[in-house]
Amino acid sequence: MSEVKGATALPVPVAAVDNDRMALLAIKGILPQLLPGAQWMWGAATAQEAIAKALDPDTRPRLLMVDMSLGESTGVSVCRKIRARTSRVRLLAITAFATNTYAEQVAEAGAQGIVSKADVPQLAQALRVVAADGVFNPNPASSAVFLTAERAHERLARGSASGQAASGSASIIAEEQTSPKLGAKEAETLHLLSRGMSYEQIATQWGVAASTVRTHAHRAVDKLGAHSLAHAIAIWLESGR
Repeated sequence: MSEVKGATALPVPVAAVDNDRMALLAIKGILPQLLPGAQWMWGAATAQEAIAKALDPDTRPRLLMVDMSLGESTGVSVCRKIRARTSRVRLLAITAFATNTYAEQVAEAGAQGIVSKADVPQLAQALRVVAADGVFNPNPASSAVFLTAERAHERLARGSASGQAASGSASIIAEEQTSPKLGAKEAETLHLLSRGMSYEQIATQWGVAASTVRTHAHRAVDKLGAHSLAHAIAIWLESGR
């Protein structure tokens, strides 16, 4: 269910991060129709660039659209790193996959909603809701709980403080050293396997051979230095990706 908390202020500075430059051009071109009064600020192709610009007061957008697959990083990580530092940016996750693939993770990472790139009417609705300080969940029956930017920032800030008190900076160091090693497909493979999907089911969803999915999984095991696939999934889940 969508929740709106007020009228959208105009203009609305909007930015996007997507490692597909054609997708960025498409978003920029259609944005005036999706969100009347929106002001396009920038498009970033990498997680690092997007995080830096979102945290810089001179380039900070009011609303950032975050693709979930970003090459060597993930949109979930981008959302978490931005939200832990500020409540000034509204975050809307976008994905070419089914939204329930990432909904719970990105909600926990501090985003205000998630929407499919392919559903243009729903994308327009989500942009309007999130720009107006609301939250957007395309599947009310899901267990994902999206919070406003302010509430999500407070929750992550409290969690970070508690985690540091309990274990110092060990978990942060582990995330920086472990998570970035995985490519987007490798990370997505571990995520879907952790949700109980089989190689065959993932292959069907992606439209590829099951052997391709196995290759992604085996590479993830190797890159994480894991003893088994189950160990790799455990490491990936602990990293919070």
